[in-house]
Amino acid sequence: MKALRWSLGILGAVVLLIALALFVVTRVINPDDYRGELERLVARDTGRPLQIEGHLRLEWYPWLELRIGAARLGNFAPVHGPDLVRWRSMHLPVRLLPLLLHQRLQIGTIRIDGAHIHLWRTAAGTGNWQPLLAAPPGGASHAPPTLGGLVLRDATLQYTAASGVIRLTHWQLRLGAWQPGQPFALATRLRLRAPKLPKKGIRIAFRARRLDVRATPLSLTAPHWELTAAHATLSGSVHFSDPNARPRATGHLTVQVPSVRALIADLGVKMRLPQDPRALGRLSLAGHWTLQSGTLRIDPLTARLDQTTLNGWVAHSGGATARWTFNLNADRIDFSHYLPPARKHPRPLKLPLALLRKLHARGVLTVRRARLGTTTLRHARLQVQ
Repeated sequence: MKALRWSLGILGAVVLLIALALFVVTRVINPDDYRGELERLVARDTGRPLQIEGHLRLEWYPWLELRIGAARLGNFAPVHGPDLVRWRSMHLPVRLLPLLLHQRLQIGTIRIDGAHIHLWRTAAGTGNWQPLLAAPPGGASHAPPTLGGLVLRDATLQYTAASGVIRLTHWQLRLGAWQPGQPFALATRLRLRAPKLPKKGIRIAFRARRLDVRATPLSLTAPHWELTAAHATLSGSVHFSDPNARPRATGHLTVQVPSVRALIADLGVKMRLPQDPRALGRLSLAGHWTLQSGTLRIDPLTARLDQTTLNGWVAHSGGATARWTFNLNADRIDFSHYLPPARKHPRPLKLPLALLRKLHARGVLTVRRARLGTTTLRHARLQVQ
């Protein structure tokens, strides 16, 4: 018993001395004196120049926290252009006792304010971020660190490719606690700006309370996720796996759109809307989807637009011979509701054959009861070849 008391006393004294030493170090030593050394180490390990423009601060309780002011991480030489990332401030906390007693790195919640991220692809298809993701030679020789979370506040991301520039602005991100092999939570909201969208962009929010990502073999599972974009809400589940380099994904999908008209306006789509204000109102959709060998299939599918309910399946094959295939059954539809506004000088009715050919569609649509003006059709069948 006496030996135990002596052991505990010695351990307590050692911990107290370490804490006192850390307190003295963080108060006496000026972290800015080591700014050049930190910049050199980052450049050595990433191949990118780090320039710290703000001050460095070091706090010791309850975390060993490094606070970095404004800084920027540049590009590989001789690449020119905007920095890969720059930020207004960064907080990087590390737990003291696991680091001192077990040499185990436990990082708290990293907070980055005012980040500006610039990504682009070269003509050869190489992204400027890819070298940072490459594994170091020889692999890791120690256990990977745990992360208490990641918070981005007021961030901006710009992605430049041959197709144009995509920008995420007013980006807020919260990543939950993460450790290897364990699920984590993710929530984000932003404004998306892209070439074919309105100038003001559209608001997007996404959240998933449980994301399970595995590297070997590569897989991703989300039992429930929710995405809100403009006037549309999508939710469902997803399971992605890549065994033997043969990726496959499956899950459930639910779509709720209070007004298709409002969604068309939000997305900046230019089209002649039906004259009837009741047309293109509420839309709902539910189905089970699979994506394999470049083919997306939703089966079974149930959708409801205005007063019409559709059941069946639909598929889209990718590649050079992309084609839509479907087999759908509708209960009733009044085509009169979807006629465009009448012209002052009416033209003969022409079917949009050129547009139908571009769709490369093949399938069958059966309507139990169709109406156009005073004409009613029952059990109408439309076959597209």
